[in-house]
Amino acid sequence: MKWLIIIGCWLLTACSTIETNNANQKQAAGFNTKLGLAYLQQKDIPRAKSKMLLALQEDPDNPIILDAMGYFLEKTGDVKSAEQYYSRAIKLAPKMGAAQNNYGTYLCRHGRYHEAINHFILATQDANYLHVADAYENAGLCALKIPNKKLAHKYLQAAAQHDPGKILR
Repeated sequence: MKWLIIIGCWLLTACSTIETNNANQKQAAGFNTKLGLAYLQQKDIPRAKSKMLLALQEDPDNPIILDAMGYFLEKTGDVKSAEQYYSRAIKLAPKMGAAQNNYGTYLCRHGRYHEAINHFILATQDANYLHVADAYENAGLCALKIPNKKLAHKYLQAAAQHDPGKILR
C-alpha cells in the first residue's frame, strides 16, 4: 500500500512537471519567434532562421509562429514555402485576424487580388483583431491593383470609418 502512495505521488509530480515544461516550451517558442523577427529586421538572416526554426520545434502547431515563419520565408525569397506556412496558420486558426490579414497581404503582393481581398475581409470579422482598419485599407489598396476603383473606394471608406486617422496618414 505504501508503494502505491509513493508511485501515485511520483506520477502526479511527473504530470505536473510535464505541464510546466510544456508551458515553458510554448513561452520559449514565443520569445524565439520575436527574436527571429527582430533578427530578420536587422537583416541577420542566419540568426533569424535559427530562432524561427527553434520556435517551430518548440511549438509546431502554433498559428502565430507558423504565420511568422511564412513572413520570414517570404522575406528571404522562399515564396512557395511561405505560402504553405501561411496556409497552415489559417487552417489552425481560421478566425485569427492577424493571420488572415498577413496571408491576404502575401496574396496581394503575388497578384492574387481577389483571394487577397477575401482574406482581408475575413480579418475584419475577428472581434479581437485590433487592426481592422488596416485590413480594410489593405483590401482597398489591393482592389486598386485589379483595378476596381469602386471596390477600392468602398474598402478605403470602411478603413476611415474604423480609424478616422487613416485619411490623414
